[in-house]
Amino acid sequence: MRSIIIIVLIVVFNPNVYAQKEHIIRLKNGSEIRGKIVYTDSSSTRIETRTGSVWSFQSNEIAGIENFVPKVSGKGVFLRAEFGIAGGSQISPSVLFVNGYSFDSHWDLGLAVGYEHFWGWGYVPILVNGRYNILNNHITPYVDILAGYEMPLSDWDNNKGGLSTGARLGVTRYFGNRLGFSTSLGYRFAYLKETNWWWDDNVTLRVINRFELKFALTFK
Repeated sequence: MRSIIIIVLIVVFNPNVYAQKEHIIRLKNGSEIRGKIVYTDSSSTRIETRTGSVWSFQSNEIAGIENFVPKVSGKGVFLRAEFGIAGGSQISPSVLFVNGYSFDSHWDLGLAVGYEHFWGWGYVPILVNGRYNILNNHITPYVDILAGYEMPLSDWDNNKGGLSTGARLGVTRYFGNRLGFSTSLGYRFAYLKETNWWWDDNVTLRVINRFELKFALTFK
């Protein structure tokens, strides 16, 4: 578990994991070129774009050079795909697809549907997911909450499902204005009901208390 967390932190915070550091050259004629600077001195600068083209500019053509920082899309529809595990007395898979709306760079609200597995039963969670992104930046910690219902996939006569809720703390790193990678640690609670008609209508209530480790991709 410790190794997984270390790897995730490297992926999220190290800008060289997916791409080398990029710059923007602003020219005096108003044009901009984005890419990796491969050579620079007092008289000229060469920059390689993502397409592999190399451009060379004289210093008297350049108005300025700055680091490229992704500007994350604010308002709009988003889709988030989450994959991970719920641990505790048992370890089980958890997959969620969240479709929602970003009201600004901080507040998100969505509906989550997916698959989870508790005590030998498969469930389709239907959850409302609210998230607050703490920073207006391409790297931001966040907190979010979930609440809804765990719908059983089989044996509806006996397995009634139940309420589920949770809270998480995580961090997102955007690699452009529309694609982000997140990881989070959280807590999940569920209150699931099973009945057994063969034993005087015996009712079994299962209380689920588990931690979550999740990885996610967000598309805006």
